[in-house]
Amino acid sequence: MKQLLWALPLALLGATGCSSQANDTTATTEPVAIETPAANATDANATDANVTDAKAADANAADANAPDDAYRVTPAMPGLPAPAATALAKVKVPPPPKGMKVPDTARVRLETSKGPIVVELNGKAAPLHVKSFLYLSQRGFYDGTQFHRYEPDFVIQGGDPLSKSEETREFAGIGGPGYEIPREKNALAHEAMVIAAARSQDPDSAGSQFYFTLKPAPFLDEGDGYTVFGKVVEGEANVFQLRKGDTLKKVTVISESAK
Repeated sequence: MKQLLWALPLALLGATGCSSQANDTTATTEPVAIETPAANATDANATDANVTDAKAADANAADANAPDDAYRVTPAMPGLPAPAATALAKVKVPPPPKGMKVPDTARVRLETSKGPIVVELNGKAAPLHVKSFLYLSQRGFYDGTQFHRYEPDFVIQGGDPLSKSEETREFAGIGGPGYEIPREKNALAHEAMVIAAARSQDPDSAGSQFYFTLKPAPFLDEGDGYTVFGKVVEGEANVFQLRKGDTLKKVTVISESAK
């Protein structure tokens, strides 16, 4: 049963003065630049400091926008069917940026073909998974995907970009965003109506795929286990109605509580 959740690997002013010729009544008065070394040196130092500050700000901004190295970029999988490989290359995105804030909690609304579902994500317990889910949701990565796996009294699974197209739908279960999320051990258990990350046999191989539990599944917490990162708070009945082929139309972030 544990293998059912495996989904194969799946952003100056210078000082100036004036001088007059007092003894020459016909002389005209014109502004003359006066050298003031001390003032010029001060201005130069101020300019250097401003340039240094600007460079530091640019460096900090660049670092904040750089991909978070907590995630692992995945190379193209060898032997992947051509349609699947082409589709995944098109949807591949860099990992979430380092500077992206992770809220303690966040609520997202999943609009599905069986009705809305509201999920509360736990950023304290699983910051990397929540960061990724919010990042992908805000990019519209999940919009139009299908739930590609249904196991009665166990799970309903979705989040694979290959499920969007009829041409690649048969390969759903092996797709992802182009990076992997390491497992996050926490106290969240596989109770009914939690959202958790699907992965391969490698505990650190989760990507965009997720599942809802339809009943408690404590064995999924054993050993290396799977990462639970939130729970359903509205629309439980709609979760129970989901089946393979149902569509996840849109995911919207509706609230966040900042750290």
